[in-house]
Amino acid sequence: METVRIALSRRRRRSLHLGLAVLTLTLGLIALFVLPGAYAHSTSSGRTATTVLAGIWLPTAFYVMNRANGTTTLTPAGMRIRTVVSRRLIPWHTVTRVEAQRRTGRGGVAWYVARAHLVHGRPVVLPGALADGRQDEEFRAAVEAVERYWERARP
Repeated sequence: METVRIALSRRRRRSLHLGLAVLTLTLGLIALFVLPGAYAHSTSSGRTATTVLAGIWLPTAFYVMNRANGTTTLTPAGMRIRTVVSRRLIPWHTVTRVEAQRRTGRGGVAWYVARAHLVHGRPVVLPGALADGRQDEEFRAAVEAVERYWERARP
């Protein structure tokens, strides 16, 4: 069996990077210039609001970057998962099921991720298989490739 690499296309990664950069810049400017002025006449400082804003936004941006830049490589031995901060090999005999899961954030924004359920432990989200509010062809093809590979690799 040949090796199959699942990753977001260069165009989709650039689009995510650009969107994150614009949102981060906008939120940073708000934190630097708007919040201190809004809290100037109160007893609390704008630093508290800025800290809360950074505490919520930075982990969210890291999550998106980690998923967008990660890859899943299907090999005869198992799935090699690479993200910005980790590397992992998941042998095929430990996978019990592969699924596409719809996730919804605050405000009703939805996205899809591919997950592999393991014999022992919780499901693992497969990086590189990520879709916006609807499942597009690229995402469905990635999930189907993992399912086909898993079916062929099972004893």
